[in-house]
Amino acid sequence: MTDIRRYLPIPLLVLLAWLWLPSPAPAKTIIGVIMPSTTPYAEEVQRVFKETLKAEGQNADMEVVVLHPFPDSIALGNSTRKLVAIGAELLVTYGTNATIAALNEQTKLPLIYSGVYDPENAPFARLDLTGCGYKVPLTSLIRYLRQLKPINTVSAIYCSLENDTVRQVNELTEITREQRIALIPINIKADDELDFTQMNKGDAVIITGGSIVNLRLPEILAMAQTHQQPSITILPDANEAGVTISLYSNPKEQSRKTAQMAAQVLAGREIREIKPETLRNNELVFNLRAAKSIGVKIPFQLVAEAGRVIK
Repeated sequence: MTDIRRYLPIPLLVLLAWLWLPSPAPAKTIIGVIMPSTTPYAEEVQRVFKETLKAEGQNADMEVVVLHPFPDSIALGNSTRKLVAIGAELLVTYGTNATIAALNEQTKLPLIYSGVYDPENAPFARLDLTGCGYKVPLTSLIRYLRQLKPINTVSAIYCSLENDTVRQVNELTEITREQRIALIPINIKADDELDFTQMNKGDAVIITGGSIVNLRLPEILAMAQTHQQPSITILPDANEAGVTISLYSNPKEQSRKTAQMAAQVLAGREIREIKPETLRNNELVFNLRAAKSIGVKIPFQLVAEAGRVIK
């Protein structure tokens, strides 16, 4: 049999060989996510983020890489560099600390923030950024607590490592001063022992919205239970662990909007063309079972305001 390759010019042979080779798989678009939390709340937020990207047509050639660093500047900066090193084309940062750390790295990658408390007053508010944050009226926390029992002193659990919780406790300081209520700020970190002595002095406990604080939620609620103190938080009590009152911005809606912004950037839209959003519609949940366990009765007129009641 005659081998036709003997009569073909070499350039044509090279072309034919190239055409016969299998096509390389298209490179995946990597979205780098920095979320300094591993709580059920964080897991649910990420699930909604990925599902929304899929619904927006950003699934086949996309990979979402999520890192959960400790929320200090060194760990957050290292996470940013790792995502840049693996070829991330877009960064999504949850919380003020993660956003600031990514900005400090000056990666020039498009960046979208999410889960930031009161982003209009965050340290990066004037920069050319976009994202979806939330604002909870902290005055309402005091109002709800005062309808449960007399409140002269209240503890506020926060973490000095997390800018969002620091700003929340500063805001609470002003509110309680105006209402002549003593505020006891209790600063906790990952491995700190909780200060029973300080917490015991409060008539109620306010739990701010930070990753470390919410990782310690079972311990905080156990102490509140022991001392018959109602508790209130601005993050959802995902496992119904026993928070008396929850007033929060829907994290699923924040994540959905963040994913839609990410899809626009991946489609070629500039960050500065996407208007940032601050969610102000909050959900109110009363846990009647938790209230009963500490001898507190939630008035009917207050329950009527709730979007959901846990019995």
